[in-house]
Amino acid sequence: MSKGTGPLSKLYNATVSAVDKIVPNAVQPLWQSPAGPRTVFFWAPAFKWSLVLAGLSDTLNRPAGNISLNQCASLAATGLIWSRYSVVITPKNYSLLAVNVAVFFIQGYLVIKHLRWRNENSRNAVYNHTNCPIKSEDDW
Repeated sequence: MSKGTGPLSKLYNATVSAVDKIVPNAVQPLWQSPAGPRTVFFWAPAFKWSLVLAGLSDTLNRPAGNISLNQCASLAATGLIWSRYSVVITPKNYSLLAVNVAVFFIQGYLVIKHLRWRNENSRNAVYNHTNCPIKSEDDW
């Protein structure tokens, strides 16, 4: 339950109180858990799975040349950092650990995919700057 006094905290507390009455006994251990659905420890990782789904979509559909190296490297680094954080906090949040490990591996794969593409295509790169055309008589 939220300890806040604002309108959103009141709405949240009313919602949790209403749902408390209908949660089956079989689900009560999860519901009452310190990292259960009554806390942000549950909902933050649940919504972060959207990053995993987006990364999987990029893995399958996005050409290597269109992958943002900076973005993927940043997400991979945050996945690694938050994986460490999820096991040192109290309560230990294994859901957060799982989602961050998944983010790290998927984004790391995308970084490697882009770097391989860059390495393979660096020999074929042509400098074509439209603002500064170079006129040369040489055909080589």
